[in-house]
Amino acid sequence: MSRIAFLLGMAPDHGAIAFEACAIIRQTIETGHSAVVFLYEDSVYFASNQRDVPQGESDPAAQMIALATNEKCSIFACITASERRGLSEDLLADGIRFGGLGEWTDAVIHADSVVQLR
Repeated sequence: MSRIAFLLGMAPDHGAIAFEACAIIRQTIETGHSAVVFLYEDSVYFASNQRDVPQGESDPAAQMIALATNEKCSIFACITASERRGLSEDLLADGIRFGGLGEWTDAVIHADSVVQLR
């Protein structure tokens, strides 16, 4: 089993790439690997428990939050990017934690592969 570190840099509303990012992470876990996801820049919006999505539309943030409940997946929202965008700890979805450069550095050091999606 390998460990893959993912750096995301797009908002959940960024179109197909947001859904593709969730699918890639889900496939990583389903094939027996572990994943560490670092939400950076506008991708911290994936971590919000306050998203309002129009009825009938799919939300990639909901998919990301579901991944956070899997024991093979750790998801960190950049604390600095979150603070700049008004995402406080009480708005953080269950299973997602704040992290900083230390968590990302540790993920990269211990990863077999690193994937950046923007």
